[in-house]
Amino acid sequence: MKDQTCFCGLKTTIKKSSIRENPDRLFHTCARYPKGSHCNFFRWVEEDGYVVGAETDAEVGGDYDEWRLNVSWRLDSLEGEVRAMKMLLMFMLVAVVVATVLCVSMLFTLISK
Repeated sequence: MKDQTCFCGLKTTIKKSSIRENPDRLFHTCARYPKGSHCNFFRWVEEDGYVVGAETDAEVGGDYDEWRLNVSWRLDSLEGEVRAMKMLLMFMLVAVVVATVLCVSMLFTLISK
């Protein structure tokens, strides 16, 4: 059995389901899941062909499609962060412009008295 990796590129953690529909069923999840910053990777243990106690001659090798998916997820994640930063920058720019206009109007008010 080859180790599962999540979209972050980390080795997955195996957890036990606690929901009523799948009690005590094992699944792979992102190792960062409890820390809040994770990639939402999820796969049931049975889906990767693992049988408890079974021998395997599977070789660990690169999987191009998995790599592409990982890169695509990371790229989308970075694009989302860039969009958020642009919005924050625009908000800060608007705040500076509004503050400048208020300061200038207060200055003219004081000068005109």
